[in-house]
Amino acid sequence: MSEKLRPLGTPSPVAVRTGPDGRPAAVLRDFGDRTVVQIRERWRIDDEWWREPVSRLYFDVVLENGTALTLYRDRIDGGWYA
Repeated sequence: MSEKLRPLGTPSPVAVRTGPDGRPAAVLRDFGDRTVVQIRERWRIDDEWWREPVSRLYFDVVLENGTALTLYRDRIDGGWYA
């Protein structure tokens, strides 16, 4: 495996508060809410419609404590995952 590639973990459901534009504004965790201070990148994936549909909107965000996180909203079930 290339040094630049790494396996991704299984996404976990996460509670997200969104702004009026639908973008993530805060991640809600047991230890407290963390405000999203920057959205570094946004992209959409629509794939494999002929098998099982996949439609996700990804956000590469930075939280107020400096943590970088990739979130996505599943456009089929409406859930948020990290």
